Amino acid sequence: MTIEHYDLHQFKPKGYPVRHKRKVPFDPKIESPRDFARRARRIKELDLELDRFVLSEKDYLDLVIDAYSSNVHWSTKIEGNPLSEAEVRTVTTSTFRGQFDEKTPGPRQEIVNHLVCLVFPEEFHLPWDDELVRRVHRCLLKGVVRGWKPGTYRTERASIQSSEGQELFVPAPPTSVAEEMLSLLDWVNRCAPAYDPVVAATVMFHEFESIHPFREGDGRVGRSLFHLFLQNSGLHYSHLCKIDRDLLSQGELYYQLLAYTDDTGSYLELVDLVSESVLKSYEDAHRLLSEKDLLSSDLDEAAKRLLRMARRNAAWFSVAEATGRVGSVGEQTVRKRLNQLEEIGALEKKGRTKSCRFRMSRPLADIRERLQPLRDKALQGR
Repeated sequence: MTIEHYDLHQFKPKGYPVRHKRKVPFDPKIESPRDFARRARRIKELDLELDRFVLSEKDYLDLVIDAYSSNVHWSTKIEGNPLSEAEVRTVTTSTFRGQFDEKTPGPRQEIVNHLVCLVFPEEFHLPWDDELVRRVHRCLLKGVVRGWKPGTYRTERASIQSSEGQELFVPAPPTSVAEEMLSLLDWVNRCAPAYDPVVAATVMFHEFESIHPFREGDGRVGRSLFHLFLQNSGLHYSHLCKIDRDLLSQGELYYQLLAYTDDTGSYLELVDLVSESVLKSYEDAHRLLSEKDLLSSDLDEAAKRLLRMARRNAAWFSVAEATGRVGSVGEQTVRKRLNQLEEIGALEKKGRTKSCRFRMSRPLADIRERLQPLRDKALQGR
């Protein structure tokens, strides 16, 4: 049975408020859905497939902007950010071009903060520690909240309430936040790598939300940690997938399953929802990239061989080097094909005549270079 066939009433907690249960040491009992093995296998297959496609710089950049802006929009919208998805896409596009104004606090700054955090997943590689979690919080909330310092655990009782004021969930008491976070992080570092990445990320995310270590921003931090965990645990192309849209568009079910998991201790149903959302987002990304794939286009075989060669060799190369690597094609034909590939945005070019060099276009690397100044400030906590 897939999650879409579940009756929402199945997941009603016994009563409200649901209360966080202390877990020191954190030792979750995890069951996977009946169909999970197939889903997990398919997700990994699709991740490898996304690495196979070759797109023009414009097409790849459009897909990157689309995926990042979608995930950031849904993650911040559910927490009250008023920007529409189109407005978030505009902020994402200008930020990725290096046109950002970090002096303006508010909803746009929140979008920029998320982009800076998510574009540099290698800065948050395992093992994780307490300071890393605080750093993510500082990065996401800088210039967004007033009256308290991001990156500090809460010192007051927390309560999650409905729009009508009903108390729905009581997180960990402030006196145990630090200890329970250390227990969770110990599990993330020692035990989580033994599980499928989607399972481990889901369990990690839920317990983080249950502890609710910060005064504000826990949902945004938890979802960012979810994305960073996936990318650092083998699903390298998950950043091209609109996971948050497919997960948070089922908002009522999402929140109810978080409470249900706290109430029952069962992760099966939450893993079901998350894994289906991840798989769907991968399938959508695969379809979009396959439609733009230059290796499946009407380029001739010589051009396709040059593209494959350029993908394997990230460094700049000359026409003569390319001719020697692809074989059976003359230097004049190679030069012509390379110039054609540069014209359609598949390759970059520098120099002229004998000093002319080519390499694969790399829009994401260029984005990272433009965001480097913001990344340095964010990670230094300034």
